[in-house]
Amino acid sequence: MDAGSFFGKLFDFSFKEFIALQIVKYLYIIGIVIAGVSALGMIGSGFSTMQYSFLGGLFQVLLSPVAFLFMVVITRLVLEALIATFRIAENTTKLVENRETEL
Repeated sequence: MDAGSFFGKLFDFSFKEFIALQIVKYLYIIGIVIAGVSALGMIGSGFSTMQYSFLGGLFQVLLSPVAFLFMVVITRLVLEALIATFRIAENTTKLVENRETEL
């Protein structure tokens, strides 16, 4: 199996290759979709709440875009931290390999 392919990296039991860098964009898309569905659910819940408490429901409807942006920002920050960690690990490995070839 080709070690550079996704499945080659997935079944690499030595964990020398990372797949997180390849799937992070899909995780971000999934995070945005989940945030959107949550915001739409919040809007629906707000309209439902308006039957009993108009101001509470209105507040919930108006707060849903803020909640959406907050969820997207948090998702982005977590994924950026994950990617930074993996890139640090890759660059450290390259530095060690370069150092070993110099000696």
